[in-house]
Amino acid sequence: MNKQTITLGEREDKPVVKILIVIFGILCLFTAGWWTVFLIKYPDNENIFWAGSIFLFLFGIYQVYAGLGKAKRYIQKENDILIIRQNSLLPAKKFEAKKIKQLEVRSMDMLIHSDEGSKYRIKLGLKYPDLGQTIKDFIIGFAEENDIEVFYKNEAL
Repeated sequence: MNKQTITLGEREDKPVVKILIVIFGILCLFTAGWWTVFLIKYPDNENIFWAGSIFLFLFGIYQVYAGLGKAKRYIQKENDILIIRQNSLLPAKKFEAKKIKQLEVRSMDMLIHSDEGSKYRIKLGLKYPDLGQTIKDFIIGFAEENDIEVFYKNEAL
């Protein structure tokens, strides 16, 4: 089984960093809980304080989620399957090579056209300026390995 992965974004692979992120998330959750108790105890506070408490709670949940390794963004190819996870909160998209009709390569992005007529856009120049060419080569390599038509489109400004 041939499995290759490109990590998008920061890499927090060291256990110490992951533990610190989880601890920071737990501290945010604790602070949000304490602040909420304070707001309930003294109800004459402004509504903006509730927004701060909700923000701390959601941020704490995300930190724990990221510290446990669930928020990784990556592109992975595994034989005839391409897996893309561009957003740390949304699930990964899986593309089978036999269901991909065409790969459209532009200067700042790529489009994966499926047999059903849907399109999936990968924004290279805006989201990943330092990894753009590496990602482009990685996905083009997947397309060439699986006999997917690669269409290059040059856009003039």
